[in-house]
Amino acid sequence: MSINRAEKITLGTALAAVISFILIQLVHGELYYQIPDHLNLLVHSIMEFINFAISFTILVLGWLFFVKSLSRQRLFTGALFSIVGLFDMLHALTMEGMPFFHYVGDTTLSQIYAASAQLIGSVGLFVIFRCNDAPIPALIRRPVVFFMLGFGLLLAVLFYSFTKWTDIGMFSGTSLVVVQAMVGTVVFVAYSASIGMILYRNRNERPQALLTIIQSLVFFLFANLQFFLSKNLHDTDMLVGHIYKFAGYYYLLKGIYYVTIEEPFKEQERSEARINYLAYHDELTGLSNRRLLTERLNIEIERAQLSKNRLAILLLDIDRFKTINDALGHSFGDQMLQAVSERLRAAAAMPEHVFRMGGDEFVILLPDLTESLAAEQQAQTLMALFNQPFLLDQAEYHVTISVGISFYPQDGKSVDVLMKNADTAMYNAKIHRNEFSSYMPDMNMKAHDRLRLESDLRRALEQEQFTLAYQPLVNLATNKVVGVEALVRWLHPQRGLLPPGEFIPLTEENGLILQLGEWVLRSACLQNKAWQDAGMPPMMMSVNLSMRQFRQHQLAERIKSILEQTGMASQYLELEITESMTSDVEFATETLTSLKKLGVQISIDDFGTGYSSLVYLKRFPIDKLKIDRSFVSDLTNGGSDAAIVTTITSMAKNLKLRVTAEGVENDEQIRLLRERQCEEAQGYYFTKPIPASLFENWYRHRSQTA
Repeated sequence: MSINRAEKITLGTALAAVISFILIQLVHGELYYQIPDHLNLLVHSIMEFINFAISFTILVLGWLFFVKSLSRQRLFTGALFSIVGLFDMLHALTMEGMPFFHYVGDTTLSQIYAASAQLIGSVGLFVIFRCNDAPIPALIRRPVVFFMLGFGLLLAVLFYSFTKWTDIGMFSGTSLVVVQAMVGTVVFVAYSASIGMILYRNRNERPQALLTIIQSLVFFLFANLQFFLSKNLHDTDMLVGHIYKFAGYYYLLKGIYYVTIEEPFKEQERSEARINYLAYHDELTGLSNRRLLTERLNIEIERAQLSKNRLAILLLDIDRFKTINDALGHSFGDQMLQAVSERLRAAAAMPEHVFRMGGDEFVILLPDLTESLAAEQQAQTLMALFNQPFLLDQAEYHVTISVGISFYPQDGKSVDVLMKNADTAMYNAKIHRNEFSSYMPDMNMKAHDRLRLESDLRRALEQEQFTLAYQPLVNLATNKVVGVEALVRWLHPQRGLLPPGEFIPLTEENGLILQLGEWVLRSACLQNKAWQDAGMPPMMMSVNLSMRQFRQHQLAERIKSILEQTGMASQYLELEITESMTSDVEFATETLTSLKKLGVQISIDDFGTGYSSLVYLKRFPIDKLKIDRSFVSDLTNGGSDAAIVTTITSMAKNLKLRVTAEGVENDEQIRLLRERQCEEAQGYYFTKPIPASLFENWYRHRSQTA
């Protein structure tokens, strides 16, 4: 078991007391002599009054300081030593040569007060430390202290009265020897028991304050032994005993001081340091935060003005972090942020110039630049850091970043302007992801357009400016249309027909995807029911679910309500999810199971491009895999894409799942997909996504010519 510094000091102090006591006894004959009465009176009085002052200080510390942290042991120790200090003072005032001196049998009143102080102190400490310490209300301070002081004064007066006017036989002859032996034994046992009890009660963790108390008890113990061995009130044995007693008072005061002043003061210092640290650092990653960035950036701008140098701000953002957070949970997202921050800190030439702005945004500050190329090279280096995957929870995850750069002084001369322009450049890079972009003035127009587009989106939802286009799913064996996929378009009043790529990412960021997704689902179901009512054969209607929709509260109940409102049978609805939505296996299994209970079909869209484990596919209640168009487009080249398609179709067949190929554009792709037993296909080979009215005409024409 390791011994800390406080325990080593306590052990050393105890050994010093033991060794000094033994040495004194070994050379007792050479050291022993009678001290002159006048010198003994002076030295003894000084020491006793110092002991009284220490006792009073202990009372003040235990009673007045840090009332909020007042405990039972602190208060009662202070109150106890008010009595002990009182009796020590009375012991000094009643010594031979003092006004109140008088004999009591074969002893003196001074010795009775001294023995009483030792007895009260030793037994009182044993009783106090025998009980468990606990916080106590400040209201009981005065009653406890006044009661103890009153009790001590009453006891002192009784001792004086009885010994002054009454002849007490127990203080004479053999009776006195027996009484002295009993008092000495009780004091010795009480101190020894207190030491053993404190060590046992705190055997697992020994606070420094209690270790200091033990040091004081050791010296009190040897003081009692030295008093017991003394043969005369004025000899060196009695002087050594008082020195031991003085040392005991010192360590007791030190322990009380540590508990009531030093320890709370250090705790307050630690709290202030922690508050100051959190004010300028991010709690999750430990990186400097936005506030510290502002201060340092102001300093660097002033330096750059004087030196005529440039500086750059690199603002980076993790691509698709919201998707990661939604799919795998906020706890995993925090782990990812910590891993990213560690990688940035390790790669930075000056780690103190790496900052976390909040969320998934980080800033690298590059002062003292002579050319812009250095900042762009640093951006490329940062992006290369993310070529290697992150190993989290025994799995590998690949992420990319987008970086925006702004320069002082060309892109701004203040912190706010530089940060705003770096943010604008970052969003420009984020359009394509995994890129960096330096700020250009025309980017502000793009940022303004983005804000206007978001405002227009809200109005579009209110005015239902959206429409659906439908793309057929064709069975490759029968060449019949077995379903359609509903794809949303935005009929913007000024910009015309906008494809989903121009507004869906924005709706996912601001949460409007929930409202839009529900509108798409309801409109698609209504259209499918209208086709059926118009005489068209029932077919599957496929609708994409976003990550936010998939994690929406009571998703199954919402879809059930839409099916009931539109009157469409649940077996004709197919919900398309992505692999990333299934990363949280337990949540995905529970959600998909609740959806399957409705009777709807489930398919995994863009299969092969996500990061879910194939091991969990058999756990999910899914019906179909949709092969991503990126594999189908190069299918005819005979490379690895053909092998991937073959593997997916073979695996799906063994799992009793259907397979649909996306992005089919020519006869050769159709032929190869049929050879690999792919069951369904969709793409421009059949038709582009078209409005409902055109789709109905297309379908009837195809049925007539088939």
